[in-house]
Amino acid sequence: MSQTTVALTYDKLVNRIVPGPQSLSYFVPLVILPIAFSIPPWTVSKQTICVVALPIITASLAHAWTVMGGIDVISFDMLLHSYHLLLFNNPRRDFRRVLEGPETATAEKNKTPVPGSRVRDDESTTPQYVEQSYPANWNERLPWIGTLLISMRFVDWKIGSPSHDSKQPARCPDPPSHLRFILKAILRTLSGYVVMDLTSAWTQQDPYFKTFGMSVDSPLPHDDLLGLLPPRLIRCTIMALQVWATVGQQFQLPCILPVALHWAGYLPDAWSPHLWPTFFGSFRAMFTSLSLGAVRNFWGRYWHQTLRYYCSSPGVWLADLMHLPRRSHSRYFLLSVATFVFSGIVHIGLVPPEPMFATKTASQIRWLILSFFWLQPVGFAFEMAVSAGLRRFGTHKSIFVTLNILWFTAWCCFVLPLLGEAGRNLGYWRVWPVPFSLWRGITTGRWLTWF
Repeated sequence: MSQTTVALTYDKLVNRIVPGPQSLSYFVPLVILPIAFSIPPWTVSKQTICVVALPIITASLAHAWTVMGGIDVISFDMLLHSYHLLLFNNPRRDFRRVLEGPETATAEKNKTPVPGSRVRDDESTTPQYVEQSYPANWNERLPWIGTLLISMRFVDWKIGSPSHDSKQPARCPDPPSHLRFILKAILRTLSGYVVMDLTSAWTQQDPYFKTFGMSVDSPLPHDDLLGLLPPRLIRCTIMALQVWATVGQQFQLPCILPVALHWAGYLPDAWSPHLWPTFFGSFRAMFTSLSLGAVRNFWGRYWHQTLRYYCSSPGVWLADLMHLPRRSHSRYFLLSVATFVFSGIVHIGLVPPEPMFATKTASQIRWLILSFFWLQPVGFAFEMAVSAGLRRFGTHKSIFVTLNILWFTAWCCFVLPLLGEAGRNLGYWRVWPVPFSLWRGITTGRWLTWF
């Protein structure tokens, strides 16, 4: 393939399908952040680092976005990452990395259990831990900085947040064996693949997913038992299943390699995902709280938390500046609003400057995505108000469970069509997303969908 063809292909990709880097300024934060943290606090203060580094990072990304014609997910996340670590926190002074103690490392190397540890078949021993502040030694400082910069959930870090630090070192309370984790990861990946295939079979024959201007409440294409249900409910369920199949299962397969390496003895416990806290919580637990809280539980307990600290840190900083008491409704609502404001901005990075299939402009599509995320705190406020009233009547748990299921279903049917309209304009349902389709193979004999 010629260089011209490759350039044209990449240009089409980042301008028509999904945004991506188009200038070297996009990568400047990847250089500035490690340099900033490699300078010890006794040499250069936090204030000086912020004054020098943050304008460079901000200006470089602003230039990159100008060239790109908009933001993308990764670059805006880098901006939030930079401000979280440099301005809203002081990791060189306050953060401590939680490491296995030297006795544990020696014991594991010699395959000798540490006193007080428990030994399990196909499991690591329970180690002793030490806390490592910003190291003076350069050889220790490099892994400290590297681990900090790639930590999204700050697992095995103490960051000055009591609710977070009390759970560190974060380990799965009852970790599965290596083999069980690997088999479960494969099964979940296959489950997500099959769900994506089956839901795609629906989106390919339902005109709503491809026809601009068609209402989510328009009649379903088939007059069968599903026709007894509201079309909005069916279509929102399809969209939710596809989000679950892609986002909810994408964490599984890449984890197999480090778990296998840990099983073979090549990686320490801290690098093996089968010992980490799970990326997703219990779906069932969303509905069993003694309050109307399914939407809050979905975002706070079930859905992944990889962007939580970066998106919430501006709100935490502002709440501390305003001296809002912890566990107060005012602080909670401020943090919720700030988190979803920035989370919404992160996700509009999925919209290219010139969407290939759209009838709406890129700005209009971005507003649809922003509306979905910015409405979530409204759902939180509604839940809190209703819960306060229901608790006065001594509502039974079974009633809360029923109300949570009905409420969560209604909320999804209200907000998901916003993402549906955005996805329709981005052309998400114009292609079969999996290359090999069991459904098409069984029903039509055409197993390959991309050829």
